[in-house]
Amino acid sequence: MVDRQTIDAKILSRMFLAGAKNLEAKKEWINELNVFPVPDGDTGTNMTMTIMAAAAEVGSLGEPDMESLAKAISSGSLRGARGNSGVILSQLFRGFYKGVKDQDVLTTETVAVGFKKAVETAYKAVMKPKEGTILTVAKVTAEKAVYCARNTEDFEEFAQVVIKEANEILQKTPEMLPVLKEAGVVDSGGQGLVEFLQGAVDALMGKEVDLSSVEKAAVKPAATASEAPLEEKDIKFGYCTEFIVMTKEEISMEEEQKFKDFLMGIGDSIVVVADEDIIKVHVHTNHPGKAIEKGLTYGELTNMRS
Repeated sequence: MVDRQTIDAKILSRMFLAGAKNLEAKKEWINELNVFPVPDGDTGTNMTMTIMAAAAEVGSLGEPDMESLAKAISSGSLRGARGNSGVILSQLFRGFYKGVKDQDVLTTETVAVGFKKAVETAYKAVMKPKEGTILTVAKVTAEKAVYCARNTEDFEEFAQVVIKEANEILQKTPEMLPVLKEAGVVDSGGQGLVEFLQGAVDALMGKEVDLSSVEKAAVKPAATASEAPLEEKDIKFGYCTEFIVMTKEEISMEEEQKFKDFLMGIGDSIVVVADEDIIKVHVHTNHPGKAIEKGLTYGELTNMRS
């Protein structure tokens, strides 16, 4: 019987894979919700590809400890991150697992600390954070987790409070972003995060989840999503450009900021993450060649997409 006051790496691994499975199952519905920042109908696909890259690494671990699990999720999700929502999701994972990797087992308090670290990491990665998005859902949920952890050590109670808060703030996103209210939808990235959390909570509660497909996950290229109707005047930057820079050594925070500043001059929706020997880049721009040329000054490029 699971001790509901602690979670070990084996349980957390199962929760992560169940969350990935639930997100994968809802990806087409999440695609249909997407209207921000560009209504291209691929948020669910991008988030699923991101999480499945991490799931493939987690599924190959066997008997993980917290540190190896943390590394697999953080590295796998960043390397496999697709789209703005996928990169942000990878940063939420990166922050959470950096916050808990040194623990042998987790309590409600350490999970709440991980949630808080996740939000800090994700907001730091985004050049111009926008409220009413996945970031807001993560932030408000983390705040509730911190509050709840002060009052209970029981994970079942903690999980139910946290998932309820995540759903409630998700329903408020249309009030924060006019484009969501106009379309009559909640934020698609926020919905994806809630679906991941719901799957993880279901696994914690003992719900049977078939994990065979995610444990053996293989990341396949996504088909090009059909673009939702959008007037041309609404598109400021036409190319969603992504790539990974393979560096010989970790770049300094100063160099990382210079890279971000350069991208700000040619585009928006910028997310740049430097992690050990790679830099993950996402930018919407009309000059993808300039972004790629700048990336080449830091190292070799891989996983290019525009």
